Amino acid sequence: MHLKTPKFWFKNNHEISPLLYTLKPLSKLWELVLNFKLKNGLWEKMPIPVICVGNLTLGGSGKTPVTMSLQKLLAEIGVKACIVSRGYGGKIQRPHYVTKNDTYDEVGDEPLIISKKGAIIVSKNKKDGIIKAYNDGFDIVILDDGFQNSEIKKDLSLVVVDSQILFGNELVFPLGPLREPIKSGLSRADAVILIDYNPSFKNSKINKLKRDYKVQFLEGFVNEKRVFKNSSNKKVLAFSGIAFPEKFHNSLKRLKYNIVKTKVYPDHYPFTSKDIMKLKKLAEIKNSKLITTEKDMVRIPKIFHEFIDQIQIEFEFSDPKKIKDIIRKKFY
Repeated sequence: MHLKTPKFWFKNNHEISPLLYTLKPLSKLWELVLNFKLKNGLWEKMPIPVICVGNLTLGGSGKTPVTMSLQKLLAEIGVKACIVSRGYGGKIQRPHYVTKNDTYDEVGDEPLIISKKGAIIVSKNKKDGIIKAYNDGFDIVILDDGFQNSEIKKDLSLVVVDSQILFGNELVFPLGPLREPIKSGLSRADAVILIDYNPSFKNSKINKLKRDYKVQFLEGFVNEKRVFKNSSNKKVLAFSGIAFPEKFHNSLKRLKYNIVKTKVYPDHYPFTSKDIMKLKKLAEIKNSKLITTEKDMVRIPKIFHEFIDQIQIEFEFSDPKKIKDIIRKKFY
């Protein structure tokens, strides 16, 4: 079952319909269950250092590009790192190295993107994946997600925060996008990685966040890259199945595209041939080009890739030395 992200998650508290507060008991129950798991978890020490790249919200914070950037930085200082992911949406259960021959329904969409740049193991049981990386001679494991996983002790916990969405209405699921309250989450973090899409824009909420929580902040920015197929038409029909499609639309605006139509699907939506043919006909009517995200592209049948443009994003730390120093001090 694929669901779209509720719009009320990103409204101010006073703008939320009073009827939605009927969800408050469920929100409280979610919080109580998570607190119990965190307090009574095994927190088992692994035989290999574990860096966790997680977040406090349900998807869409930018963990994947940060994880890939971190793996690259570790390679630069001579550290052989393997990413371990649950492979959300994939069928493979046991530890498995992702290759170009895999499909998204086997390993998930994000692991396919990660595998283009470095080693990644998908494993429904993350401990099994970590043990495999250890046995195969890696120096460090980067745990993609799992900040709320209480089975495994993390040696370094990094929480990714997107400057565009922050924590939405700052309420816990299902009333809001939070997996846990901000205070409890950041109290376990070694550092916050803040993704900035527009460094010239000063967000007062970010300044308040830095004042309120005594945790180290590491900043970085996103590079957006256009991948053309046959034509560089700037009139586009933008379609996506991601948690926060507005981020994709904002990327297109920054790249000076003329968005004539948008089509939004649920997060991780598995596109069918019928879906793409409908979109192609609509784009032709609008005299525009189809464009989507790299994450969506891996869920589109390959026979259609030749006429769809995509936007790829890469994360870069503003001060790579700072994160390298943290890692050296922690592990070496």
